[in-house]
Parts: sequence; structure tokens; C-alpha cells
Amino acid sequence: VLDSITPGQQVVKIVHDQLVKLMGGVNTNIKFGARIPAPLMLVGLQGCGKTTTAVKLARLLSREKKVYLVSADVYRPAAMEQLAVLGRQINAGVFAAGNLKNPVEICVQAVEEAKREGCEVVIIDTAGRLHIDEALMDELKNIKAGVKPAEILYVADAMTGQDAVNVGSKFNDLIGIDGIIMTKMDGDARGGAALSLQAVVGKPIKFVGIGEKVDALEVFHPERMASRILGM
Repeated sequence: VLDSITPGQQVVKIVHDQLVKLMGGVNTNIKFGARIPAPLMLVGLQGCGKTTTAVKLARLLSREKKVYLVSADVYRPAAMEQLAVLGRQINAGVFAAGNLKNPVEICVQAVEEAKREGCEVVIIDTAGRLHIDEALMDELKNIKAGVKPAEILYVADAMTGQDAVNVGSKFNDLIGIDGIIMTKMDGDARGGAALSLQAVVGKPIKFVGIGEKVDALEVFHPERMASRILGM
């Protein structure tokens, strides 16, 4: 034990360092791959904040890349309209589905349109359900096969705690995910779900949502989350 600090502080530091290690140790960036535009697919349950996260992510990425948004949610009333309204707020291109009703077709055409517009990234906001079911998974698999996304990002609601972990594991088993975005981290949730997600699902947390506004998304830093979990 170093003279300048108490044994208690040393223990806290060891726990802090182990938490950082558990959560991946370093912040991980999105891998866009060589294809232009690079499709990024957001998946998750209904109510986890996928649509707003899509817009927040678009705003964050638009500092360096030209971003295009598309909603593949043909079930939730006004889901497409919500994305269009938020997309206009950040001056991002938004795909107008028109009479198209097939989510896979919408996504494929959106990628083509983004290519014509000279966009570098297409963010796909997929439909969610209240729970994982076969129909949803088949749809997501078909979209994945249709657009071959550079990354599939699982949007997890921090307020649902360990439930987010179980759902994340299922998404990973059934369609495979490349990273995680934690939403609603501005609430009471301390971040225990973040710990479990990284450990159980084995995928890096890439971003955290810290509020309602379109600029309330930041790159995930394990050391900050460790400090938050320890109440520092």
C-alpha cells in the first residue's frame, strides 16, 4: 500500500480498474468498412429510444461524414414521420418510403438513394417489438441480408437493468451484433447493465445517450462509467 493513500482508497482503485477492464478497457469506434455508403443498422425493443438514437448518432457522425437516415418501421404509427422531423432538425437526408410497405425493400432502396446523394453512412432505424419474436427476427435477418450492414448496433435501455442484458444476448445469438448503444443514462440507472452487457454479450459499448436532445449522445468511456458505478 502506498503511504500517501489509505488502504480503503487502494481497494476502491483496484475495483475501479477492474470495472474499466470488464467494460472493455478502451472506447471503441464504429468500423465503417470499405463500402460507400456504409449501412449501420440499429436494433432493439420498442421504447428503448431507437429512433431518437438514430438521429443523435447521425448528428454525431455528420461532423465527419455525410449521413442519410431511413426508417424501416412500417408498424408504429408516425415512426417514419418522427424520424423525418428529427432528421430535418439536424439537416440530414431522410429517405421517403412513399408507398413502399416492405421493410427490406425500403432499406435497399434507401441505400441506393444515399449512394446517388453522395452520402457516406446510412443509418437504418428498424422496427422494435415489446419482446423478441420470430417475425421480428426474420425481418431483421432479411434486412441484414439485403443491405449487408457494416455494423449492427443494439440499442439498450439502461433503465431496464438486467433485462437489457438478456435481450442483448438474444439479439446477438439470433442476428449477431457488433456493438451497443446505451440510452437513458441520464436517469437513475447507475450503469450496472453496462457492466453486464459487456461481460455477458462480449460486445463493446460504443455510445451512451445522456438526455432527450439531439446532441445528447457521447462516445462511451469505460473509466467514466466505472466512476459513475462507484458513485465517484
